[in-house]
Amino acid sequence: MNHKHVKAGPLAIGMACALGLAAVPAHGLEIDPHVAPQVDIGGRALVTAKLHRQDLAAGGSDTDRELEFADSSLLFGFSKYLFDSERYGFAAIGFKALEDEDDHDIRDDIYLHQLFAGIGGKRYEMRMGRSNLPNSLVAFPTLRDDDLMDFTHVGNAFSHAHDEVYQLYGGLIQGTWFWPTQRLSATGSLIARTETDGSGSRTGSSNFNGYNLRLAYDVPEAIKFDRGLRYAALGWDRQDLKDGQGELDAIQLGAVFNLNDNPEATWNLDLQASWINGVTVPDLASLNHRSKASQKSMVMALRYGHRPWLQTRWQAALNLAWKDYDDFANASAWTVAPSLMYQLGSGVNAMAQYQYRSQASTLAAATGSERDQRLYLGLSFDFDHTMNKQMGNRQGIMSLEHNMLDVGPARGGH
Repeated sequence: MNHKHVKAGPLAIGMACALGLAAVPAHGLEIDPHVAPQVDIGGRALVTAKLHRQDLAAGGSDTDRELEFADSSLLFGFSKYLFDSERYGFAAIGFKALEDEDDHDIRDDIYLHQLFAGIGGKRYEMRMGRSNLPNSLVAFPTLRDDDLMDFTHVGNAFSHAHDEVYQLYGGLIQGTWFWPTQRLSATGSLIARTETDGSGSRTGSSNFNGYNLRLAYDVPEAIKFDRGLRYAALGWDRQDLKDGQGELDAIQLGAVFNLNDNPEATWNLDLQASWINGVTVPDLASLNHRSKASQKSMVMALRYGHRPWLQTRWQAALNLAWKDYDDFANASAWTVAPSLMYQLGSGVNAMAQYQYRSQASTLAAATGSERDQRLYLGLSFDFDHTMNKQMGNRQGIMSLEHNMLDVGPARGGH
């Protein structure tokens, strides 16, 4: 028998390869190249000595002196491009030190306040997880973001706890759309605020119970350093109450103005107004009732920044705030809080703040405090470091934290 040598053509080779690969499990075809992400590490050590005096509504006074570490934090951020250079993915995880006070319900010293993942592009950004609640519009020059919280933030109607983190952080699905100029944006959020029982113990933090919409005009300092409007925003926040109580709606307006056109000696005016329609509550004795009650508030701050060679050396500011509960007579409160920050070096700051708060008779009787005075003196050390730099992020990792030098939108925006 004669045997002929036959050369295999391209078609035969392709069929053989196809038949051979057919026997390989489908997942064996997956090519998953290892792409190292950009890693951002940031943090703050914030330590203050506090002198505190209360004039009690029932008569007498109470004083205390303590060292506070609250709002010290550590953050990790990760980001990488998707399958093209127009879109990106990102994630963050962050831990924060809590206040150590007797009336707080969280017994842990550390709280997981940031844990989210997201995607974005030139015109949009979306995130899911736990992060800053979008319940305030303007960043005010205070040491900590909860110093004026009763006046600046929409309260959590589902919490009976005294812990600030339940008012500032929560679960959300948040999307932002940027107009072509990048100065205008619209943000929508589906929110899961933390819920507690009457004793303050947490009962849930993953049930969606509210929404938030925000329209904002924001011009970065690199573009807007002359006098005029720097930032403006309109926000609507709704909480769906339980047990047939209806909805709690809040409207907020905010604006920031440059008062001069010298970037080395800046004057800024920060303004925010809030109105909450509220539901009927029997009294104002609990934080939960005060969060649900009909109310209105106004906050303003005037700040001066000394910035030779465009580097801030010190900032002096005066914060003023007022609030009134509509359904109760003599239930208003006002506060004044001058603050000073002096930069000793890059990220190393000396700071001071005095806060005086006065409450009318009905609110004083409900809370037990007629007048409250607090003096803070402290130091902070801030840092951030990027490894494997490859992204042009809209904001740095420390934008998730309150900074009294920030001018414009409060944390929790886009």
